Amino acid sequence: MTNTVPKYFSPFLLVAALYPSSAMAAEPDFFINFSACKSLYAPMSLAENPLKVSDGDPSLFACSRQGTRITCQLTFEGGKQGIKGDAGEYKVDIDVPPTLSFKLVKGNEYILVNTTEHTAIMSSLLLDKTYAGSKVCHGLYLTNFEFKNLRKNGNP
Repeated sequence: MTNTVPKYFSPFLLVAALYPSSAMAAEPDFFINFSACKSLYAPMSLAENPLKVSDGDPSLFACSRQGTRITCQLTFEGGKQGIKGDAGEYKVDIDVPPTLSFKLVKGNEYILVNTTEHTAIMSSLLLDKTYAGSKVCHGLYLTNFEFKNLRKNGNP
């Protein structure tokens, strides 16, 4: 990996990773900075313009893996807490390099990682009494080693 930082590498990633949650005792194995998110909603009522698109909150996932289980500490920009709280338990579906795919154990969230391209995509189902929708995010995948190297070289 070169010493250049992709344009979607947010300073948020660095700040959030410097203050890890106490729930994850060991260092994370990898990080995912979901910096670009969009949500599409439809209300559970008749409406003239029923489909709404909004920006989703950027988030940082600091993840540790043990076998087919992945635990991620979630940090949202501005210190907000996500719908599922500040941690997620995932189960690995596919691990055939360069593809890593895992899904939320309790819920409808899927994450697909391309370890060669250093990218990740997340898709979540959003349900409430008043609406249904979907959230899709795109982000940067970094191993712990790569993340430390970026910090050591003075990048954001």
